[in-house]
Amino acid sequence: MLEHNKDIINIILAGSIETDTGQKTSTLVEQLHRLDNICIKGIYNSDIKEANLILEKANLIDNQEYKSIIMNDVDTFLNKEDIDIVIVTETDSRVAVDIIYRSLNEKLNVINMNAVSEVTLGRMFKNLANSNNVIYSVGAGDEPAATLELIRFCERLGLELVCSGKGKNNPLNIYCTPADFEEKSEIINVSPQSISSFVDGTKTMLEMAILSNATGFPIDRPGMHGPEANVSDLIKVFSLEEAGGILENSPVIDYAIGDIAPGVFVIFTSGQKSIINELNYLNMGNGPNFLLYKPYHLGNIEAPLSIYDIAMEKRPTLTVKDNFRTMVTARAKKDLKSGHIIDKIGGYDFSGFSVDYMDAIDKNYAPIGLVEGSILKRNIAKDEIISMDDIEIGSNNQIFDLWKMQMKI
Repeated sequence: MLEHNKDIINIILAGSIETDTGQKTSTLVEQLHRLDNICIKGIYNSDIKEANLILEKANLIDNQEYKSIIMNDVDTFLNKEDIDIVIVTETDSRVAVDIIYRSLNEKLNVINMNAVSEVTLGRMFKNLANSNNVIYSVGAGDEPAATLELIRFCERLGLELVCSGKGKNNPLNIYCTPADFEEKSEIINVSPQSISSFVDGTKTMLEMAILSNATGFPIDRPGMHGPEANVSDLIKVFSLEEAGGILENSPVIDYAIGDIAPGVFVIFTSGQKSIINELNYLNMGNGPNFLLYKPYHLGNIEAPLSIYDIAMEKRPTLTVKDNFRTMVTARAKKDLKSGHIIDKIGGYDFSGFSVDYMDAIDKNYAPIGLVEGSILKRNIAKDEIISMDDIEIGSNNQIFDLWKMQMKI
């Protein structure tokens, strides 16, 4: 584990242009470059052209020091000396898993910004990190960590959580594909596949599953409710059914489609009458439920906070609390034929769908990290959830091997 007795924190970074939740590696690299107490010692991508493109987009392509540390050999990358933290922003979950697993076994602290690998193997990674006396963490900046800050605030004050979650900034269309967003991709400089993963709900399912697993709070129903609701509606909508809301249980994790995006929220209450009175006096509402709302999350701009959490506070920003509470599975976007090789998130074949973890295990649903790149053994109908019985996973599949190991923990 990092002993923070020096002024400089040395990191290496393995990344694609974008993470699987749409954050930009170049933004992170340029920001880390400008932080005096952090030094980037290596940048890895299996395609050296993409590594160069990261530097170009980070406005560092003419910096000879950075040109000398980009590499496409993973062994050279992981054998760099005097490294404190490995940051993974790789969009390919298989590559991400390999680097995370090897790094933890090399007793290196890891910040993971690949959501598919976290919802599939986060418990294994946490256990492996603990065994090697290092820290494994999901990165700060995206909605899970931003929401967790509000949740911890309430928990430390003894406030009772009702519902926590994020805003989705576009209508849900579980059948959309990258072809629908080619023009928009050019305008906002985000890949069509990333945009598709936003709109089809996969990004939201991944993020809220990560939050569910970090808090131990379940989702209220498969896929969550995801109502259309603005900030002014949240307290009423996310209350129990007997109080006129949509929730069957509390506390739960959910999301809303409306002007809350790009923010995150917590609905809380208290059994202490003096607190209710005080909150009323502070113009927080009439109760019994109240809203805490953070109107932003800053993506990779906030990611360095995880470096400081590990280096200075010796703790992860976010990790699985105990066991998984929520799994993200794959729901077919169209009829799929036996023998078809399933594509990746945000693609043409499936959208992510969140379900209770134990229910998913009972029904033998396949976690999303195993669905990507698998081969269908039978025809799958549109809207059907893909199970382990439906797919053939090739030999030498590290994610599958680690999944089986994780099931024994």
